[in-house]
Amino acid sequence: MPTLNPSRRELLSLFALDVEITSGSGTMLRDAEGREILDFLSQYGALPFGHNPPEIWAEINRAQIEETPLMIQPMRSPHAERLADRLAEVTPGDLSIVTLANSGAETAEAAIKLARIRTGRRIILSTQNGFHGKTMGALSATGKSLYQDGFAVATDDYCYVPYGDIEALRSLLEAAHDRIAAFIVEPIQGEGGVVCPPKGYIDAAIALCREYGVLSVLDEIQTGLGRTGELFACSDGEEVPDMLLLAKALGGGMMPIGACIARPSAWDDRFGRRHSSTFAGNGLACRAALATIDHLLNPEIDLIGNVADNGAHFRKGLEDLQRRFPSVIREVRGRGYMMGLEFQKFDNSSHSAVLGFASLNGGITALISSYLLNQHQLLTAPLFNETSVIRLQPSLIVGRAEIDRALVALEDLCEVLASADAYRLVRHLVQKPVEQIATSTSEADLPPVAGNPVTQQAGTFSFLIHYTEIEDIFRSDPTFRRFTPEELENWCDWVKKLGPGFVRHVAEVRSKTGATARGTIISVPLLPNEMRGQSRKMAGQMIKTAVETAAAEGTSRVGLGAFTSIASRGGELVTGLGTPITSGNTLTTVSAVRAIERMAACTGIPLDEAHVVIVGASGAIGRLASLMLARKAGSMTLVGNAANPFSPALLARVADELCETICKDHSPMAGDLARDLRAFAAQQKSESLKERNSLPERLQTYWRGRGMEPLLDWTTPLDVALETADIVLVATSAEMALMDPANMTPGTLVCDVARPPNVANSEAGRDNVLVFDGGLVSPPFDIHLGPFQTLPENLCWGCLGETVLLTLAGETRDFSIGSKLSLEDADHIARLAEEHGFEPAPAQWYGQHLKTRHIGKFAKEVDTRWSRRAEQIAEKASQRALS
Repeated sequence: MPTLNPSRRELLSLFALDVEITSGSGTMLRDAEGREILDFLSQYGALPFGHNPPEIWAEINRAQIEETPLMIQPMRSPHAERLADRLAEVTPGDLSIVTLANSGAETAEAAIKLARIRTGRRIILSTQNGFHGKTMGALSATGKSLYQDGFAVATDDYCYVPYGDIEALRSLLEAAHDRIAAFIVEPIQGEGGVVCPPKGYIDAAIALCREYGVLSVLDEIQTGLGRTGELFACSDGEEVPDMLLLAKALGGGMMPIGACIARPSAWDDRFGRRHSSTFAGNGLACRAALATIDHLLNPEIDLIGNVADNGAHFRKGLEDLQRRFPSVIREVRGRGYMMGLEFQKFDNSSHSAVLGFASLNGGITALISSYLLNQHQLLTAPLFNETSVIRLQPSLIVGRAEIDRALVALEDLCEVLASADAYRLVRHLVQKPVEQIATSTSEADLPPVAGNPVTQQAGTFSFLIHYTEIEDIFRSDPTFRRFTPEELENWCDWVKKLGPGFVRHVAEVRSKTGATARGTIISVPLLPNEMRGQSRKMAGQMIKTAVETAAAEGTSRVGLGAFTSIASRGGELVTGLGTPITSGNTLTTVSAVRAIERMAACTGIPLDEAHVVIVGASGAIGRLASLMLARKAGSMTLVGNAANPFSPALLARVADELCETICKDHSPMAGDLARDLRAFAAQQKSESLKERNSLPERLQTYWRGRGMEPLLDWTTPLDVALETADIVLVATSAEMALMDPANMTPGTLVCDVARPPNVANSEAGRDNVLVFDGGLVSPPFDIHLGPFQTLPENLCWGCLGETVLLTLAGETRDFSIGSKLSLEDADHIARLAEEHGFEPAPAQWYGQHLKTRHIGKFAKEVDTRWSRRAEQIAEKASQRALS
């Protein structure tokens, strides 16, 4: 593990932003591979003259030659005093009393302390989405919970108003000015998204504060010293704040230093006597700051004038891009060399799951910055406070040639995004193998983070999906078909490191009762084989994280799709995480069984006489389907996994439950079973049968001892079971096709519930064997899943259908959890489905509706088969009667 902030290192590595920089000069950086990178970030505005500016180095070198005393507190520091005089000279109005600090955050802390001791009041007022630093006081004034959560920040003495809303500020000052010490505000919100307020807002805010006796603090840590094309962003204003904060550029990109410059009317000697800092005001930093101001104001260079002129050219180029690519760029914001580019939301993109995922989870600008860096050697940065904006803050020495180069790179980026070409956007991330994600540790090993409980929003749901096969990757992002095999493998590893997240909004839906629901789709980026074996723990943690993410958003129900149910033991591992869970297996089973009943009826298969084979009968869906079909079928065989030594015992338990269901519900097998039970009881008196065997086992022994076909059987050899099957329901967790229609008995009806399918998509035998997808639902509304739409919009998988249905019905308990699904819940979900208008889907197979012609041909096969069997059935009935 890296020793320097491994969490940050991992994030940078994930987006290929962990470039090793070996040197820098002016506007350019050079990495270990020799690439030259144009810096359009300048350390968030802290490098006014680029990297290693000779003017600042010269001053630092002179300090060494002159043996400048650097750390001489509590004695007077001549360079600190000179800097204070210079700052008083260049700042607006009578701002003249200087407190030096080591950073912007420390400068904000000093302002807060001064305001409180000067006024005797505690409350600090700031703006929503503002940013003033990450030390505790500055962090409290930062109006964004993203930065505060988990740090136990004391915000009782802080409050926030909407940025740019002068009437909101007026209302709060009028109501509570006698408790407010100061209002701290940025002339342009930097981390908040490079947001400029309405014209005149800053002047009006300062005037309001003065009217109500509240100190005004203008945070120019990012905007000050030439960044906006003026020496200060407030230089063109009429009002002077009570305090002005500077940092970042003040050190010339070489030394950390900040300054709080106050008006005499805002100064307090108590603050001056008590506030100090060991390194603040050291001689070296002060000399660098003095050299910075001198160079910045050198009329022969006119850096600030160039920033104003070139900034206008830059903005025009960005606005031209916005006009050409309105589907990509939402807004251009900023002044001078402090520009922000806000991108449109791609959250409901119908062409790219990657763009949807990145937009919904705050990663789109990370991908954008990664692309610009790796494909165009242009350094930018996302804004962590506003995840759809990238920051464009070049050093003040950047000229038009560099601006035009940046605009060319941004134009190429816009073309990639406009065409939803996810392959071009991410290809550089998968050019080499990705470090495998660790499975030995997880977030579950960490103590929980305390936070406020989230109120569930009624009528909302989240549904977990994953890649069920490689083809799903190409369906969700068609441009990924250009991946080489190696790139595709690396991509699968990369998205695992990215983890789960939202990928799609589901628009509001309405049932026939008038109930409504809306939801989101969450991706767990794993293939089925990555959710088993040694990877199961990692998969389980991803699923847990996905559920916790949904719960944190206040969703009222989470549904588990496909293998997320299997990997979480039917949801058992993710209950109790703040939101009700459903595996969706009950409605899936109900829909499959009802579809079998319909298809049997329309093709002439007498279900009450048919032999039904359940493949995967010990699983959650297979077991419930067995119980439901035992109410209808003439006989049954349960099939398990031949590779599992426990399969016979597991199947025997299901058979035991079936016996009870058959007798209780008076199914077609009930009469024969009761007769055989009486005969078995009589036999027990004369024969010694092992009492430890279950009832079905003893009945099976009885039937076979008489040479009779068992009414209820269980086995693991699939081919043997299929020989006599009239109807097959297959619902295993296998990742491959287990049977081929071409090898099955003509006239067999097959319902495949498994995903990926367990029945091969074979043309051979299609007219003889009817195969259809099981567990599909036709809701009373269309479902729009964008790039994840593998079914027609009027259909959905049963697991998604159950999630939506339970949300519509306002159910608040966990549902379909574990492997022991109940008939009572199946009957309940069937009633809810009827009430809200959910029906089994029309029969289809591998995405194609079954044609009437094909069903008609199959019905003829059924008729022929059952005609041949009529005499066999009659003979069997006669044998049973005699026995």
